[in-house]
Amino acid sequence: MAGNVLQVKFPQGKIYLDSQKNLVLKPNPTYTNFFNNNLNKTQVMLDNKVITALQRYVSKKYGVQEASIRLSSDAGSGLVHIGVPYAEYQAYSKRIKKRVGLRGTQPWERMVADNKDSILKQVADYSRRLNS
Repeated sequence: MAGNVLQVKFPQGKIYLDSQKNLVLKPNPTYTNFFNNNLNKTQVMLDNKVITALQRYVSKKYGVQEASIRLSSDAGSGLVHIGVPYAEYQAYSKRIKKRVGLRGTQPWERMVADNKDSILKQVADYSRRLNS
């Protein structure tokens, strides 16, 4: 009976004192798997939102840059790529000043400035729904 007095259980695991009076944190493996799966789903959702938002900001002469974002990025990896070799030149060149609507130079910075709060709110809401 005395051994169970100093034990605290949570869905994530339990904390207790062992026989040598050491504090032990024992995670619950089923909760850890549940949490990791939900975290992966949230990362995929975040990447998809960023890809969709960024597609409206890149150059669209022939639509190659816009299509390459979806094709070269792996949703869930946390990295978004524009998979054409000339994208960096068009995005960050000091010679190109032309901008048509949202499209033009520095697409990532402008997309983040315009959509950061909206994307973070959507991802937070999605994560809450998964973990409730």
